[in-house]
Amino acid sequence: MIAAQAGFISILNYLLNYYRGVDTEVRDPRGFTALIKAGLQGRDECVSALLMHGADMHAVDLVQGRGLKDWVLRTGRFETLTRIRRLQAHPVAKQFCESYKPEWPELKQLVEKATAPRTSGQKLRQRLKESLTFRFPQDPQDNGVMDHMVRITTSIHSPLVATGSRPLCPTSPPEMGKRRFAIPELLEKHSTRELEETFGGCSLSVSC
Repeated sequence: MIAAQAGFISILNYLLNYYRGVDTEVRDPRGFTALIKAGLQGRDECVSALLMHGADMHAVDLVQGRGLKDWVLRTGRFETLTRIRRLQAHPVAKQFCESYKPEWPELKQLVEKATAPRTSGQKLRQRLKESLTFRFPQDPQDNGVMDHMVRITTSIHSPLVATGSRPLCPTSPPEMGKRRFAIPELLEKHSTRELEETFGGCSLSVSC
């Protein structure tokens, strides 16, 4: 709870991944959970880590009966609210599944649009539009090329990941609201021989 409130994401991830039985729903005297306290302080990374570890997003404090989103809005943590909404829009880390295909669904449509034949009038309108349009810095689009690049480089099919680690449960990717097992719990569920045959010299990647 202290690590989440203070924004110590490395310590929080270490506790969640390496200590069995960590209760994310423990409350302080006012009834705040670690998730609510992280949201109050605007600790985006800690909020994401707790949600992807199975913390209850709908839990409310015992004094005012407010939930995570209520407190985030009340304290003006709009970046944290944006992070929560993005997680709700994409609650499953599909790139950690064996069935994930490293393809950008919109690429084919964009290529067809760019290479489609145009009339002289359409070309003229396009040039006028480009010359009269002011370009201002914008945030990356949802499901755009930046999101696709992140998914590709972190997927289990990426050479950067596949050569160094393998998921123990490739059919059960991290999901918002679903509790993940800590490494000691996974070692109890799977025998040493099974782990050696599965991973060999690779490191264990927790995704159950």
